[in-house]
Amino acid sequence: MLELIDLDIKELEYSRFISSWFYQGKEGCFLIDPGPACTINHLFAELEKRNVTHLDWILLTHIHMDHAGGIGHLVERFPDARVICHKNAVKHLKNPERLWEGSLKILGDVARVYERIKPVPSANIMTVAQVPFDNGTRLNEGIRVIPTPGHAAHHQCFVWKDVLFCGELFGIFHQLDNSIYLRPATPPVFVLDDFLRSMDAVAPYMDRRVCFSHYGTCTDGVEVMKVARQQLLLWVDVIGRHMDDPDMDQVIDDLSDKDPVFARKALLATELYKREMHFSVNSIKGILQYFSNGLT
Repeated sequence: MLELIDLDIKELEYSRFISSWFYQGKEGCFLIDPGPACTINHLFAELEKRNVTHLDWILLTHIHMDHAGGIGHLVERFPDARVICHKNAVKHLKNPERLWEGSLKILGDVARVYERIKPVPSANIMTVAQVPFDNGTRLNEGIRVIPTPGHAAHHQCFVWKDVLFCGELFGIFHQLDNSIYLRPATPPVFVLDDFLRSMDAVAPYMDRRVCFSHYGTCTDGVEVMKVARQQLLLWVDVIGRHMDDPDMDQVIDDLSDKDPVFARKALLATELYKREMHFSVNSIKGILQYFSNGLT
């Protein structure tokens, strides 16, 4: 049975923010993204409720602190688990000091709330090139790994049966009563072509249920990808027009006027709305930096 495990961060009043996806069945037992270190005891408690004594695989969509900060703690609890990550993430899992310092620089006090990541033993870490695969692309348990740089250089998605675990490739998702809310997740360093190539890479698998890291699930993968791609291109176009005078309030107002999917933030609960307004600035900064670096 595939389940979403909520990882609310009470210190920040973040609910419906980050989750782990967990499966336990005859094929084995795996977990997608353990979340930050500050929620690891809650994750342990949820696994204990499910009588979990063994994890076959811990699959990391990427190693940002809110997704992978608890990985070292989790491997201590389940020392036989194999951690599947992008090749660019390996050195940071073995020695997370630079990852921690970078998180402090970018996130500040939020990183301190997430808490420090622990190292992962080399013996537990595997990349696509190191694990047993069927036809070169699937783990023995039938999990297909797709490198999808964009949100991060070390981002990857996973396909399992009728499910695509998309990480943050399609951005931030919330299911509304009669529609969806999406926002691009484009922090620095953002490169448009990387995002578009990654979306192309998962296109053959979009006839599936999509499970987001932030947050929840959607049954219409084809529509989600269509909306996410159109939205990303729209944001690049709109934000590019503000390069001479990038006032954040004006940029957000302009995006809200031109992007009806982003404008649905007004339908979110107050807590979610405030959080989205905060993190939208980071997405905008990533696209502004893309233009400043002359990557277009």
